[in-house]
Amino acid sequence: MHTSSLISSADSPQPPELISNPDVSKYVKEGTAVNLICSVEASCPKQPPTLSWTNIPKSANIITQLQEKPDKTHSVFSSMTFNASYMDHRLSISCTVTYPRNISNNTTVESTVMLNISFHPKETHIIIEPSASVTVGTNVTFTCKSKASPSNNMTYTWYKHEKKTPLAQEKKMSFIVTHNNAGWYFCTALNKHGNQSSEEIQLLVTGSFKAVIYGCIGGLLALLVISAVFYYMRTKTLSQTNTRRKDQTTNKNEDMLDIYYNNAIEINTNCKMSVKETDDVHYEEIDFSKPHTKHINKKNPETEYVEIQESERKKQIKSVQKQEELYTLVKIN
Repeated sequence: MHTSSLISSADSPQPPELISNPDVSKYVKEGTAVNLICSVEASCPKQPPTLSWTNIPKSANIITQLQEKPDKTHSVFSSMTFNASYMDHRLSISCTVTYPRNISNNTTVESTVMLNISFHPKETHIIIEPSASVTVGTNVTFTCKSKASPSNNMTYTWYKHEKKTPLAQEKKMSFIVTHNNAGWYFCTALNKHGNQSSEEIQLLVTGSFKAVIYGCIGGLLALLVISAVFYYMRTKTLSQTNTRRKDQTTNKNEDMLDIYYNNAIEINTNCKMSVKETDDVHYEEIDFSKPHTKHINKKNPETEYVEIQESERKKQIKSVQKQEELYTLVKIN
């Protein structure tokens, strides 16, 4: 009796072997140097499989090579080294092997590992709802946000800038706003690896809505009152200035009239005196005691005196008329 056995083999490629040192499946502290090694058997060294990585950390350095093992078999090794960073926490890194085939489609298989990195709180900041500028009576909520690993059993503490004692020890802090709540706030997040404080954020508190309306109305009324007072003072100042200018003009005209009037009187007086003196001079020059036979046909002395007197009087009258015309012209202006 012969027994025969049927042996079948599945033509399915093996995934690459992925080893982590230290084991990143467990928590690795931030800053630790990590080495990932991906390897696969190369049954045909002339056509070895290729290895590639996905989700590579920024600080990673990769070396890939074909190695001969002590048993004369060959393997493809790819080594990745990097420093653990909190930004790589929960990052899935894959090593993919590609087997060459005689057909157009190559066969790929991959192995994956997830990074678990522990670190103290990072990027700690505050969120204020509804906003950082609120009115009195508003219900406001402060939330302290932070990245940390592990994040379980984290504690949060709230502080106000000018106070040393904590305001609260919880992730969220809520209260009804009053004017005393205005100021600068910050929070501190803490886990077993350390702590980090947020930047200070300012809470601006204004009056209630009605107070704002009343304040605006009061401000407008005050502005109107100030404008009215300014207009009244400006008008009064201009009126006083115009009055002073009119008084100065009137006084100046009166002074000019006095000057012209006095000059007219003085000229008139001088003219009269000149006439009198001229009369006397001409009168004395005429000699009636001596006969002048040579001048029989000429006018007698009395006639000459009268003509001279009439001429001087005409000059006097014309001078007075000119002064009166000048006086009248000044008065009209």
